[in-house]
Amino acid sequence: MRALLRSVGMLAVGMLALAAVEAGAQAYPSKPIRMIVPQGAGGTTDMWARMIAQKTGEALGQQVVVENRPGAGGIIGVDAAAKAAADGYTILFGSNTTMAANVSLYSKVPFDPVKDFTPLAMAIAAHFVFVVNPSVPVNNMRELIALAKSKPGQLNYGSGTGSAQICTEMLKSMAGVNITMVPYKSSPQALTDLMAGQVQVLCEPLATAMPQAKTGKLRVLAVTSAKRTNLAPEIPTVGEAGVPGYEYVAWVGFFAPAGTSRDIAAKLSDEILKVLKQPETIEKIKSTGGDPVPAGAEELSAILKADIARLAKVIKEGGFTIQ
Repeated sequence: MRALLRSVGMLAVGMLALAAVEAGAQAYPSKPIRMIVPQGAGGTTDMWARMIAQKTGEALGQQVVVENRPGAGGIIGVDAAAKAAADGYTILFGSNTTMAANVSLYSKVPFDPVKDFTPLAMAIAAHFVFVVNPSVPVNNMRELIALAKSKPGQLNYGSGTGSAQICTEMLKSMAGVNITMVPYKSSPQALTDLMAGQVQVLCEPLATAMPQAKTGKLRVLAVTSAKRTNLAPEIPTVGEAGVPGYEYVAWVGFFAPAGTSRDIAAKLSDEILKVLKQPETIEKIKSTGGDPVPAGAEELSAILKADIARLAKVIKEGGFTIQ
C-alpha cells in the first residue's frame, strides 16, 4: 500500500510540475521585451522600430522597449542580441547591412548571422538616395560623377551605416570615381554634418532625406533602386545617370537569438506580421519612405542567406572592407 501511495504521490508531483511548465509557457510574455536596434536614435530604422514596437507590445500585452545600440556599423548591437538569453525577451531589428554585409565588410565579426539567430519576420524595404550639400555645384548625378572625376579624393562622403558605405562604394567602383569616406557613429550625425557642409555627399534613406530637401538644406540627385520608386517618381535612378546596372535597396527584419523555442518564435512572428499588415502601419511606413514587405521566418531566412552571398560578391568586386 505504501508503495502504491508513494507512486501516486510521485505522479501527482509530476503532473503539478508539468502543469506549472505549461502555465509558464502560456504566460509568455510575462515581462517587457527588449528590441535592440543597432543604429542610433532618430534615424529611419529607429522610427520604424518604435512604431512597430508600440503596436506589437499592445498586441502581446507587454511593453516592447526599443534599445539603441549603435557603433561599429551595427556590430555592437547585433552582437548584444546574439549573446542575449534565448528566452523570447530580446529581439533584434536587423538589416541587410548589419546581418548580411558586415560579415564581408569587416575582417572580424563576433557573431554568425545564420547560426546565432532565429529569423522571425521580414518587415520593410528601404530606398536610398544620393544627396549633396547645396553648396556643391551639381544638379544631378551625372554632374556629381563628372565633378568627382575632376577632383579625385577631394570630395568627402559621410558613412553612418553600412548601407551608406556600400551604396557609395558601389558608385565609386562602377562609375570610376574617388570620393573619400568620413565615418560616423550614426546616420543622423552624418546627415547633420552634410547639411553643415562638413561632408559633401551622402547616401541617405529616402525617408529622412526628402523633408530636408524640401527645406533646401540638401539636394537630392538620384535614387539607388533599379527603377524609380513610386514614393518619389520624380527622382531619377543612378542607372539613368550613366551607371548601368547600379542597384541598392536595403531591408529590415526581426530576429531572435538562436535557441529561442519554436512556440515563442512563432508567437512573436505571428504578432509582428499582424502589426505589419495593419492598414495604419502600411500607410505610416509608406509615408516615411519605406515599402512594407511583410514575410514569414522562412522567407527572411532565405533572403538573409542570399544577401550574404550577393553582398560578399559586391564588396569583393568593389575592393572595400573595414579593418
